[in-house]
Amino acid sequence: MDYLKSAKTVLIKEIAALKQLESSLGSDFNTAAELIYNTTGKVIFVGLGKSGHVARKCAATFSSLGIPSFFVHASEAFHGDFGMISKNDSIVAFSFSGKTEDVVNVVKYCKQNNIPTIGISGDSNSLLAKKSHIHLDICVNDEADHLNLAPTSSTTNMMALCDALASSISEQKGFSRSDFHTFHPDGSLGNQLKDE
Repeated sequence: MDYLKSAKTVLIKEIAALKQLESSLGSDFNTAAELIYNTTGKVIFVGLGKSGHVARKCAATFSSLGIPSFFVHASEAFHGDFGMISKNDSIVAFSFSGKTEDVVNVVKYCKQNNIPTIGISGDSNSLLAKKSHIHLDICVNDEADHLNLAPTSSTTNMMALCDALASSISEQKGFSRSDFHTFHPDGSLGNQLKDE
């Protein structure tokens, strides 16, 4: 087994997927960014499974860049966690297939309650895409693992797309290194910014 060759194949596939995502970004990205920029409440990230782990990481990134955010587990929402979501929030929902029932149902609930929703999936014709106010396609046709099954390229592109959203919105808000230090006063990053 040539582990190095196999590893490089995975990275080549993921890099190709990222390049496809970069070339596909258009007006829908701007619309989504404006929606989040104008949100007066919090940005709520929703997902299940590996997409849920991505959603949790994205919420942490947004918060660290001055955009108040948190994660809600799609299944737990139906057992009381809808109480965490208010009318002035916005939703970012993740499902690679765009068919994950609990995620789609969260979006339906939010839409019925006039809470703006951004769906992120790999299928622009999916139920999630149709039910969301705005849909962003991550442009992944195949996963990068040797089985073409494990969430690899899809989760990489989801995270990269949200990094792009978070950074561009934070830049528009005028969020500075000093502001970042306020939210991250400790650790190596905090220490690096302490003397600035």
